[in-house]
Amino acid sequence: MDFISVIEKIRAHMQQKQHKRIYDSDIAKALDISKEHFSRSKKSDNVPLKPIIEFCAKENIVINYILFDQSPDSLIQTTDKLITLKYFKQINTSAGWGAVNEDEDFEIITIDEKLAKILSHGKNLKNIEAINVLGDSMEPTIKDGSIIFVDRSQTIPIKDKKEIFVLQTPGGTLVKKLNITADGKLQLISQNKSYDRETINFYEVNILGKVLGVIQQMG
Repeated sequence: MDFISVIEKIRAHMQQKQHKRIYDSDIAKALDISKEHFSRSKKSDNVPLKPIIEFCAKENIVINYILFDQSPDSLIQTTDKLITLKYFKQINTSAGWGAVNEDEDFEIITIDEKLAKILSHGKNLKNIEAINVLGDSMEPTIKDGSIIFVDRSQTIPIKDKKEIFVLQTPGGTLVKKLNITADGKLQLISQNKSYDRETINFYEVNILGKVLGVIQQMG
């Protein structure tokens, strides 16, 4: 999975669809990244994974073709090894956004089962969804603009483990590390030390799922 081979497959897709020559600047625009970002990624051979995932979702392209050079014909023959995940494109980790539920807008990501299991640490994929994160309250663990993989079946924090969850609160939907206090309340912890800890009652929140993995936004 090197930068040039990935970008050339995107270029070929765009040229076939648009019937014209596609330049690097056109690809940068299609990936919604700056020309400078594109240039830095090319120089460092760093594949901009998050923009490519979003591009594939928008263009209805199986990610394996772009990232791993698997032909569409071979993918059709191995559909049992491909899975689809709901991808919620916008959630704000430090302000209101609304619950992640069936009524929210989402896109579908088609991804190789093996890759998805790596990103989700081998967990059952049936209950896993991908969410785009905005905000810096969980940096450096989860950077602004990253994609997190959330297991919607895991909604009960374990005392003293301080794992990261997505939860709906009166202030909006948040991504926070959770800790159960000695008096049975829930402590919301940000990784970014600029944010204060908050303690609330369990009945004030709805825990939507546990964060299993993250694709970091690259600069």
